[in-house]
Amino acid sequence: MSIVEFTAAATTNFAMISQNPFYRDGVSSLDALYACAIRTAPREGFPVFYGRLLLVCHKSMVSAANLIASCLPEDSVGVTRRAIEAAKVANAIRLNDNNAKQWLAENERHERWLRRQEGEKPKPFHVRFEDLQGDDLSTALDTFIGILSDAYLHFTPEFYGSLAWQVIAKPEGPGGYIHLSYFQPEIRELERHFMLLASIHEKILMVFDRCYESRLMQTDEYRNAYATFSSNSNRLTTGYQKRYGVQAAPK
Repeated sequence: MSIVEFTAAATTNFAMISQNPFYRDGVSSLDALYACAIRTAPREGFPVFYGRLLLVCHKSMVSAANLIASCLPEDSVGVTRRAIEAAKVANAIRLNDNNAKQWLAENERHERWLRRQEGEKPKPFHVRFEDLQGDDLSTALDTFIGILSDAYLHFTPEFYGSLAWQVIAKPEGPGGYIHLSYFQPEIRELERHFMLLASIHEKILMVFDRCYESRLMQTDEYRNAYATFSSNSNRLTTGYQKRYGVQAAPK
């Protein structure tokens, strides 16, 4: 498949899948909830950085949702993991102001770039946030990071096995062809990714509400938007479970 064919197919896929209730109702109500959060977030008394990270997470949600609707769910996972990491930074700063310095770690990051430019392998570096132990939202975000990493983000056997492979025998004799569909053909799998996306971003928005000391949920506008999103999510999840007889994405 050429890049021209790929682009045309992705456009056609999006036109079709964007009419699916999981996108039409689920993603749309999640997008409306984000818009409400952005409008109602306090402008004073809190770090401006929270607002910046909220915008990063919204952008990631929109991008990931459109990749899923284009039948490229596995490509949405890296985008979604980055949103989780952004929310984790916001939550870490909420718990301890010193975590902002840990995240920036200017000296360590600069040293790594210098080593790479000199053709050397830099020392391992991991951001070590303080006071996250025992925090329910930190635990939930780490769980989602683990799920995405194990199943989709890295080139694992699980990821390899999830791809749409076909082995086509030659009708005229021995041998055949190995075909990889560049797009996910199963509606069930796309819907599952939409549910996972909704669950993750619901938790991300809980992080920001807590960062803003529950000021979001204190407004009628945000509560109404959340009620609409929650109602749509529950309806779609219940329908998915009835259709396929399986458990939906974790909360």
